[in-house]
This record gives sequence, C-alpha cells and structure tokens, in this order.
Amino acid sequence: MGRVGLRALVGLVLLVLASGAAQAQMNWLPEMRAGVVTSGDALLDPGSIRDANVELLFAVPDLNAWAVLGELRPHVGASVSFGEGESDIYAGLSWTVQVPVLPVFVEASAGAVLTSALVNAPSGDASRNFGCGVALRLAGSAGLQLPAGFSLIGTLEHLPDFGTCDDPHRAATNLMVRVGHRF
Repeated sequence: MGRVGLRALVGLVLLVLASGAAQAQMNWLPEMRAGVVTSGDALLDPGSIRDANVELLFAVPDLNAWAVLGELRPHVGASVSFGEGESDIYAGLSWTVQVPVLPVFVEASAGAVLTSALVNAPSGDASRNFGCGVALRLAGSAGLQLPAGFSLIGTLEHLPDFGTCDDPHRAATNLMVRVGHRF
C-alpha cells in the first residue's frame, strides 16, 4: 500500500468518524460505501481482488433542483491497493435513480481521479502525464436496497487514459462489490 493511498484512507476514516457528531444536527453525509475491487482481464475472478474501496456521498439540496429524475450527489472516494498496485483518490458527481416499486437503484458517476503514480513514478515516467496520474473516472452501478438502510452495490468503473500513458493497455477497468449504508 503506497503512502498516498494510506494517507487517503486514513483521511477518509477520520472524516467519517468526525461526521458522526454532526450527523444529529445536519444530514450532509447521507451515505457511505465500502468494498473490494477486482481489475484487469479477470474481473470476475475472486483471486484478482487487489484493492479496498471507500466512498462518501454528500447531500446538496440545491443540486437536486437540477435532477428531474433521481438524486444528484457529490462524492469522494479512495481505492487503496493491497500490494504494489496503484492507489487512487477520486471525486465527482453521482446521479442515482430509484426503480419504481422495486428495492433496486441504478447510478451513473463521472469525475476526476488522482493516482499514486503521480508521486511514486520516477521523474519523466509517462505515469506523471495528465491522463495517467490525473485522469477521468466514469462509473456505473446497480444496487439492491436491504433492510436497516444498507444496500449491496455492484459498480463497473473505467479510468481512460486517452493514449497519454505511452501504453495501450494502461486504461483501467475495475469491478467493485460494495456495501452501502444510508444514515
């Protein structure tokens, strides 16, 4: 686990712990998600689990005035590598739509990601290029609402590099299985 990833994870944990006291007065953090990430050619192979993921979704009431259907929420998150892989932190906007009558929802997310390669890669390495170290993050999710405010969520995430990394196989596609909780 890289130093940047560890710092991001510790920062997110501290943010969640600090939000507990404010939760009774203000509902600015309505949902938290955590789970595992697989990537590469073996997305559905449990042996390819390489990262842990934590994501926080925030409530901004004025933002939902723009959503005709569903709920728009800013999010921040981090995926921390268990081994020598890259860790990353990301932020963006999620649009969540509840399926009528069913305890099912779908979600689309877009934003930016910073990878640990931005600071860990050697000087002059392509991983420090815009598009590699700082990139776009696109994700789609489907979730099942469970009792007591919990949910089970499957997320497909893509981090395109737009050819800036000098490696045609550099763009990452990850599959996440997460448990969410609405406060």
